[in-house]
Amino acid sequence: MKDLVNRPMFLAGLLVIPLWILLGNFVVAAMVALLAAFFASMVHSLRVLKRHESKAQDPQQHRNGKKISDQ
Repeated sequence: MKDLVNRPMFLAGLLVIPLWILLGNFVVAAMVALLAAFFASMVHSLRVLKRHESKAQDPQQHRNGKKISDQ
């Protein structure tokens, strides 16, 4: 799934066929597929960026992606 989200045009190409059948209009299906694919790519990129930022801010308190409390 990560590979599909990193390639929004390929994801849009896969989404356009079912949307074309569902919506009955190729132009509308192509626009919706492009919007959905680029939105999914943006959300994935923001999640990865936020994960890397949180690890860079406080590397001593993070272990395996979970924050540990001070003891």
